Amino acid sequence: MDANVMQRCAARGLADRRTGRFTLTDSPRMIRLCWLPRIRIDRDDIASVGTILAACGSPALPLLVEVTTLKEISWEARTAILAHEFPARVAVLGADAVDLVLTAFLVKARAEVRFFTARDEAEGWLQQG
Repeated sequence: MDANVMQRCAARGLADRRTGRFTLTDSPRMIRLCWLPRIRIDRDDIASVGTILAACGSPALPLLVEVTTLKEISWEARTAILAHEFPARVAVLGADAVDLVLTAFLVKARAEVRFFTARDEAEGWLQQG
């Protein structure tokens, strides 16, 4: 974990954490995880997200996960995601039915998870819980 992540976490929650593969931001209402389009998410990606969340105290805010035209989510990444403790609600925001199929395994998560193609609907649903 680099010192910049720790400083940002200590100063302002997650702040705005950008990597080459995802952006992780927080606001008073939710945490937003945005994956770059057309990537293959692997176990190391999930470990990176988990490390940042853990370093910041893993806020109990709802989580908005943006997946746009993903290429693949590896089996190891799926296993790591399902082992993670999520907030009560997770909205997955995708572009189409392919994104829905690639993230369908999340129905096995211990959190309430729904898939959306409209940002305002996803954010509205997260705020209802």
